[in-house]
Amino acid sequence: MPDLKFTVADLFCGAGGLSLGLRDAGLMTVFAADWDDAAVETYRLNLGDHVHKCDLSNGPQVPIVDVVVGGPPCQGFSSAGMRKSGDGRNSLVRCFADLVVQLRPAAFIFENVEGFLTAEDGKYVFELLEPLIENGYRIHLRKINAANFGVPQHRKRVIAIGGLGWDPSFPVPTHSAYGAPGARRAYRHLPPTETLAEAISDLPPAALEPPGVPQGHYFKPLEGLDLERAIALKPGENVIKGR
Repeated sequence: MPDLKFTVADLFCGAGGLSLGLRDAGLMTVFAADWDDAAVETYRLNLGDHVHKCDLSNGPQVPIVDVVVGGPPCQGFSSAGMRKSGDGRNSLVRCFADLVVQLRPAAFIFENVEGFLTAEDGKYVFELLEPLIENGYRIHLRKINAANFGVPQHRKRVIAIGGLGWDPSFPVPTHSAYGAPGARRAYRHLPPTETLAEAISDLPPAALEPPGVPQGHYFKPLEGLDLERAIALKPGENVIKGR
């Protein structure tokens, strides 16, 4: 049935990255929700008026759909943050699981940062999986690197795909990756992912801020503390850990 479009609800939708990818894959998002005003405004501008500002922890009215997707807030799990025990945002993982159980879609997709796996000794992995498994979902969860799928960026994410009455699987990697320790040992029989420099090599040089510059293709010079940090950091280091 090539013309069939599965319907999607995108929870914690942010600016709409999941909705955009699913649209490109032939699915149709009919409901999206987030609490952040800027995210909702951005989503609406780029993807449509089916987005709503609402508190997903407070019993929202979500329509019945074929697929539920979502990326609950990652700040409490991210290595770029404080990773404080008891961060209230982390409880929204269970909120996502409960909404899937309530709606009982044929499939769900969950996305978060790799720190989700280890936060509080894996507590939140169980908060996601236990209610879903108890309600009949078969789940495939793994950490992937977007670079192994042709994206010129080491972007590691935890993805869980669940099926109600069917076994989900992951797409096969298409590229090998540079950069991270050991990255080239995985999938080394595959063509290498483009570097960022290669991917943007056809763009004209970026210029200072407008006027007269194509929208989005300009930069602001570093200054103050940001400039001091950039000068102090060596290749491969970051501001959080200095290494």
